[in-house]
Amino acid sequence: MKLYGTFIGVDTHADPNISSLSYAKDDAERFYELIKESFDSIESQLQLLTNNHATKQAVVRAIGENLSRTVHEDDIVLLFFAGHGSPETTSSIDKTSRYLILYDTDYENIFATGLDMERELPLICFERIRAKLILLFVDACFSGRSGGRTFEGPHLLKTRLKQGVRGSIKQRGLELGEGRVIMTASDDDELAREDVELKHGVFTYFLLETLANQTSQEQHISIPRLYDAVSEKVVAYTKGRQHPILNGRIRLGRFPLLVNPNTFKKMRMRK
Repeated sequence: MKLYGTFIGVDTHADPNISSLSYAKDDAERFYELIKESFDSIESQLQLLTNNHATKQAVVRAIGENLSRTVHEDDIVLLFFAGHGSPETTSSIDKTSRYLILYDTDYENIFATGLDMERELPLICFERIRAKLILLFVDACFSGRSGGRTFEGPHLLKTRLKQGVRGSIKQRGLELGEGRVIMTASDDDELAREDVELKHGVFTYFLLETLANQTSQEQHISIPRLYDAVSEKVVAYTKGRQHPILNGRIRLGRFPLLVNPNTFKKMRMRK
């Protein structure tokens, strides 16, 4: 069993009409570093894509092509995205789709240049990869409201459509279950917030803190328990304005706990 991870963080964009973020790149880098510090390098293969390296083609190639060709059925895949999300009207029957905004996304053509959460993402992340357990964490939001990790695309702005839609571990012998799970930073009509005190997206900060500061002697944490812990912290910190969402199907789904609880604290001190 091997861990494959792809970590994506986009603060800046080629299109000046898309506002910059402050901590999405840091979110991806910190998560990448934590996993790298915690897992045996022989038993993991990690990739970091940030800012101008996180184009749509690069992301689709890294996940849909490279991982689909190398991952085996008994492996675990961890995918992470931090950046803008955006709703956008289309001619489809559901009227609204949700998109992850990459470095080269065109503000006027989100349908063609963003990564569609409903159609493209399931294909490249879940259907093309054979791993029995795939975890996708998304620190972005799709409300279209001002602020946070979202923005209102040009067509949505015209129609005002407000609906619809962040010692090493030895994996041999770990039973991590199976399934396909996506955990997002906030509910449909909420903002995924960045925080100047935390210097992270709020969701990502408490996700990493939870993984890095477990005091029990257990080797792993169940996905429902991870979600409960992160969700409670996010809701408390934002005073009920942000509620992470868990979707998917798992059977005994677990994630290994990070072995060095001080790693995250040290990384914060370096910033």
